[in-house]
Amino acid sequence: MCESRTWPVPLYLCFLLCAILFVTLPAAANSKAESIPFTTNADGMVIIPASVGQANTVHVILDTGAGLAVLAPSLIEKGHGIAAGQFTGFRMEGERIDIPLFVIPALKIGAMEQKNVLVGSWDLLDKWHLDGIVSLRQFTAQPFTLDFVNKVLVLETPETLAKRKAAGSMSPLQFDEQRNITLDMFAKFLFDGQPGQCEIDTGSPSASLSTRYLALLGIDKDGKDVHKVERKTETGVTVVRYYATLRDVSLATVPAIKLASPRVALGDLIYDCVIGVDFWSGRALTVDIPDHQIIVSNPAATH
Repeated sequence: MCESRTWPVPLYLCFLLCAILFVTLPAAANSKAESIPFTTNADGMVIIPASVGQANTVHVILDTGAGLAVLAPSLIEKGHGIAAGQFTGFRMEGERIDIPLFVIPALKIGAMEQKNVLVGSWDLLDKWHLDGIVSLRQFTAQPFTLDFVNKVLVLETPETLAKRKAAGSMSPLQFDEQRNITLDMFAKFLFDGQPGQCEIDTGSPSASLSTRYLALLGIDKDGKDVHKVERKTETGVTVVRYYATLRDVSLATVPAIKLASPRVALGDLIYDCVIGVDFWSGRALTVDIPDHQIIVSNPAATH
């Protein structure tokens, strides 16, 4: 969702946040893998149950491109959040977003509970009647799998993770970490054979590419098969995107893992490309942050 570029927080809060982040890392994997059913919205984004502080169960989007957890202001208030400064970042198309920061007493996903969690507040979530978003920051020490066939989030154990590795295909991850506040992950993909280092973003429905790929892929933005869309974002910024159909998009390290005839968007991105949830349809995606890798498998092969 966003990427940091500046840090407008007083120095004393930096030390406070470092201490908070140290204690909010989740414990090592539980002794038994836990499966948490999820639902999806109209865009295919993953929605999971969670608990915030002493509040009742809420439902949040698991967005691997969010950078940090962001909650509705009303939920932060109910959870007795404590103000902790501000974070300025940039969304996928360079749109600036200023996020007030808070520390909430607890955030729980299944049996995995974190204490004194740093989160952002975004007033549009209340407007849209959404509880919030959780990010990769919640899983820095806990490998997890999104099984898009059985619609379950699995909190892996060392034993079940080893089975995923044996049954699946691995690809290395690269990370963009901003001052211990945000965390985003990237892997290498191919678009009609053209390479790109793409953010893996479960908050996006489909793939997006930088407009520099127009020339690389031989796409005429004024061509009859290209659809131009100009729209305003949620915060009022005007963006232009060109939609085209490619032959395929594939994982660079395992080209056999591909999506045929994808409809992609091309715009002025701050990255090479973004891979959305449609790429993982019919697959299980395991994210192993401690070992800097993803594992792609057939869900039937890991049961």
